Amino acid sequence: MPPLIEVTHPRGIYLPEADLWLDPHFGRERAFVSHAHSDHVARHGLTICTEITHQLMVVRKAAKKAGIVVSPQMREVFEWEGWKIRLLPAGHITGSAMLHLTRKIDGATLLYTGDYKLRQGLSAERCELMQADTLIMETTFGLPKYHFPPAEDVIAQMLAFVRDTLRDGGIPVLLGYSLGKAQEILCALGDEGLPVMVHPSVAQITEVLAPHLGKLPQWRLFKADEVTGHVLVFPPGSKLELPKMRTAMLSGWAIQASAKYRYGVDLALPLSDHADYPELHETVEMVKPRRIYLVHGSTREFAAELRLRGYDARALGKEDQLELSLSAH
Repeated sequence: MPPLIEVTHPRGIYLPEADLWLDPHFGRERAFVSHAHSDHVARHGLTICTEITHQLMVVRKAAKKAGIVVSPQMREVFEWEGWKIRLLPAGHITGSAMLHLTRKIDGATLLYTGDYKLRQGLSAERCELMQADTLIMETTFGLPKYHFPPAEDVIAQMLAFVRDTLRDGGIPVLLGYSLGKAQEILCALGDEGLPVMVHPSVAQITEVLAPHLGKLPQWRLFKADEVTGHVLVFPPGSKLELPKMRTAMLSGWAIQASAKYRYGVDLALPLSDHADYPELHETVEMVKPRRIYLVHGSTREFAAELRLRGYDARALGKEDQLELSLSAH
């Protein structure tokens, strides 16, 4: 059995043997970028990412003055300095990818999920997991209370909200991040025959992603004096004040009872682009790792639960003496 690939956390996830950083927040010499959300993007000397992610980075000016960008085809085996690299669909947003590494000298493997979900969304490829000796996974929703309802039920509630608001002569405003959630919302509206207006940031991203999405509704840029009869798709935090406006926030955090009041909206719907608690367990069962590192969210809680089930699981960057001693046993 080959030794595990070394994983460290000096202000970010770093694989010293490959001299490769994973989604670092600061510019590094060599980095893998899983997707184009701003909290995963920086300017690096060499960036490995999907072509869609690269296009989005360019549009959002995150790739300005960047160095070399390497964009292997999804699932393609890319040999690089003693390693075999595969990018696998992560199911998070359009173009998001997991990183699978194989050390050529002995076959040791590692899978880094980045942000992901196993559920099939409307605007991203279905996630594809692959067995690995070491698993680095995000646990944003790593507590038992985070069990999302079926997406089709949430979308049905969203559409009912839209139609009820329009029937009452109001203006329905659907709030979701410009990259990812906004395209999921637009895809859900694709067959409804409703005219849509979008925020300029949503338009910018959707124009790039349209060739990779399914059917979209007829949409155009927001014009305040022409909103009557339209559905609006805007990012959260938009300063928008219209007569008879009703707002719905779409977010995984909407599963919390207080979400409607925290966001200051008329309706909060739990539509998430992250894995929920049951999917996190399913991921571990499918990947069958010898060691698990957890990042983001409830890392310590989920690591402790996995250790009780016999896994060598650690909260990366937050290891304490209890975790190290339990892992040793």
